[in-house]
Amino acid sequence: MKFYSVQLRKSVEVDDSKVEVITMKNGRKAARVAVDLDGQQVKLFKILSKEDAARLG
Repeated sequence: MKFYSVQLRKSVEVDDSKVEVITMKNGRKAARVAVDLDGQQVKLFKILSKEDAARLG
């Protein structure tokens, strides 16, 4: 899955097995992951489409 890091200003490709699917207060699904990039821990967040949410489960 592809995330965009605003802090590092670049796109980051993350393996689907590391992605955690959460439900926001409004009921929409989102993906959350914490990865180590350039020697620092970065938390990434992305709102999912219905197709992506169904695929990730």
